[in-house]
Amino acid sequence: MLKGVNQAPKDYKPPSFDRARTTLVDECQRELEKELVPVKDTWTTHGTSIVSDGWTNVKRQPLINVVASNSSGSMFMYAKDFTGQEKTGANIAEFLLESIEEVGSSNVLQVITDNVANCKSARKEVEKVHKHIFWSPCVVHTLNLICKDFAAAFSWMSETYKRGKTVVKYFFNHEKANAIFKRQSDLELLKVAKTRFASHYLLLKRLSRCREALATTTVLRCWREWVNSGDERTKSLGREVAATIIDDDFWEEVDNILVITQPIYSMIRFADGEGEKMGEVYEKMDCMIGEIRDILLNNNKHVDDYAKMEEILVSRWEKMNITMHCLGFALNPFFYDSKYLNVEAPSGIARRAPNQDREVVAGVLKAFDRIGEDENEKVELRKQLAKFQNKQGMFGTTHARIDATTMSPIFWWSTYGSETPELAEIAIRVLSQPISSSSAERVWSTYSYIHNIKRNRLNAKCADKLVFIH
Repeated sequence: MLKGVNQAPKDYKPPSFDRARTTLVDECQRELEKELVPVKDTWTTHGTSIVSDGWTNVKRQPLINVVASNSSGSMFMYAKDFTGQEKTGANIAEFLLESIEEVGSSNVLQVITDNVANCKSARKEVEKVHKHIFWSPCVVHTLNLICKDFAAAFSWMSETYKRGKTVVKYFFNHEKANAIFKRQSDLELLKVAKTRFASHYLLLKRLSRCREALATTTVLRCWREWVNSGDERTKSLGREVAATIIDDDFWEEVDNILVITQPIYSMIRFADGEGEKMGEVYEKMDCMIGEIRDILLNNNKHVDDYAKMEEILVSRWEKMNITMHCLGFALNPFFYDSKYLNVEAPSGIARRAPNQDREVVAGVLKAFDRIGEDENEKVELRKQLAKFQNKQGMFGTTHARIDATTMSPIFWWSTYGSETPELAEIAIRVLSQPISSSSAERVWSTYSYIHNIKRNRLNAKCADKLVFIH
C-alpha cells in the first residue's frame, strides 16, 4: 500500500468512506465475476453441486449459505438470513430450489447438506421437483458422527476422552502451569473445537506426542510449589492431572483409540477438501472398514468390541451410501484394472470390479432411472455401460488400459468416451462432483472475519459481497 501511495499522482485523493463501501465494492465484485466466467462455463459441461450449510453470526442471526462446487473449484454465491423464520424442511427446500434455478436446474446434479432432520425433509421436496438431482449428506460430517457414536457406545473410549480433555483444560485455564509446560515442550496442547472435525483425535494425538514433556513438567519443583500454593480446587485438580499423566493404563487407552480411529481420521482428511473424489469415496470407505477390522482382530485388547464397532460403521455407511457414490465408483476406469484387482483389500478380502458388486450395480441402475429422460435413453445408457465395463471398442485399446491407471478419470472419459457419448457426458459430470460440504464450512470462517463483534451492523447483502470478494 505504501509503495502504491508513493507512486500515485500528486493530486490523488483517496475514495470517500461511502464510495469505498458501495461503488468500489460493486466494481470489484463485477471484475471478479468476469474472471470467474471460465468456472461458470464448467457448470454446463461438468455439472455442479449446490453445497449448503447453516451458521449463526455474532448477532445470533441464523444464516444458510450456498456454494456452487465442482472439480474446477467452489464459488460462494450468497447467504440467506433466516431471522424470524423457522429452519423447517419446507423453508430450506424453498431456499435450495431458488438456488438451483439461479445456477440452472439442468446444470445441478447434487445437493450436499449436513445430516440434520430438516435437511433430510428438504431432500424430499427437492427431489419431487427435480428427479435428476440427488441429495447427499456430507461425508465428513458422517465420519465425524462415527467418532461420536464410538465414544457413546464404549465407556473406555469416552472415559479416556474425558480424562484427556481434563488435562488439556487444566493447562489452558492456568497460565502458570502452561508456562511451565511450554518450557519443556516445543509443541502446544490442542483444545477440542466444535468447528474442527475429528478434534478429539487431534487432542489425543497431541497429548501422546507431548507425553514426555508432560511427565517432566509434573515432577519439577516449580510445578509442585505452584500447585501447593493454589486454592483447594487447584490443588485437587492438579493432583488429578498429575495422576493421569503418570497412569500407564491411560496412555495405553490413548494409543488404542489413536490406532483404531486413525483410518477414520485419514478418511476425513481425504474427504475434507476439493477435487475429483466422487469416483473414489465408495472404495475408500470399504477399505477403511477393513483396516479397522484388521486392527481390532490383530491382538487388540478391545477385540470383543469389534462387532459393535462394525455395526456402527455399516449403519452410518448405509445412511451415507447414495446412488451417486455407486455411480461414481462404477464409472471410475481405475477400479477395473487387472493389477489393482489382484491386490488384496484390507483383511485379505479379494477385490471385485464394480460391476461384480451387487450393491453397486443396484445403485447404478437406480441412478440411470432418475437421470434418463425416457426409457430409450435408459436402455442406451445401460448398453454403453456394458461396453465400457467389458472394455469393448476404444475402451479395450492398450492406450486406454494404461491411461486408466495414470490419468484423471475426467480426462480419461474426455479422451476415450467418443464411442459412448451419452455415458461419457454423465461420467464427466458425476466424477466432477464434491463429496462434502467443506467448501461451505470454509465460507463461514471467512464470514466470521468480516461480520465480527466490532463490525456487526453489516447487512446480509453487503456481507455477501465482501465474502464473495474475499
